[in-house]
Amino acid sequence: MIKLICPECRRENEAERIYCHDCGARLDRTALAKEPPKGEDMKETQRRLKNMLDPSRAKMRLMFFKVSKLILGALVAAAIVQMILPPDVPARVKTGEFPPQINLDLENAAMNHSQVPLRYTEAQVNAYLGGALKSKQAALNSLLQFERAVVTFDETVCRITAERSLLGFSFFTTTSTKVTLQDGKVIASNNGGSIGRLPIHPLIMKYADPLFGDLWTALDRERKSVAKMSAIEFHPQAVVLIPKP
Repeated sequence: MIKLICPECRRENEAERIYCHDCGARLDRTALAKEPPKGEDMKETQRRLKNMLDPSRAKMRLMFFKVSKLILGALVAAAIVQMILPPDVPARVKTGEFPPQINLDLENAAMNHSQVPLRYTEAQVNAYLGGALKSKQAALNSLLQFERAVVTFDETVCRITAERSLLGFSFFTTTSTKVTLQDGKVIASNNGGSIGRLPIHPLIMKYADPLFGDLWTALDRERKSVAKMSAIEFHPQAVVLIPKP
């Protein structure tokens, strides 16, 4: 390593110093510029080139990328199949059956201050939705043909599945929410959902509300009627609405 000699006191200084360690005089650093750069060790160069040109390593890298692409392709294909498969939903309501007038029941209970809880099964709610949404096709998405909306109830949870079709092929989206009533407002907190049979994480599903925006608009009257109740309870295959006293 080159030492820098102080022009004043002749003290040898380290190469990184600018001023002399003893007297503080400025050092002449021009000698450092003349020092030839260090080249790579020949053995290290040979080893590096050997690794780069090793055919076995190249084959391993090629195999790794092929397997990675195969696994990724399989995962994408499996996800698409799950999205296409229809979820487990109740059968379509038979045409000609007179659906229950749930919205009328809610309005009468609110107007008359009834204290009798209103209990409806999944089948009754789905029959009502089937009839109510037929008259609201104009409010629903025109890009995909709206077929029906299906609800399923579980303890404290309501799941709503919208079936739409394109060129005769059905496409299902489901949102799972926990619904409560607070100060005359319907509060819904999303806890997941699915596209077809593919489950969607709640953190992602909460941004998928536009998929159901037209459905919420079409059911705005029903939402307002439910908001007039005192409480709402979800049980397996049933919902109970408690009027305000």
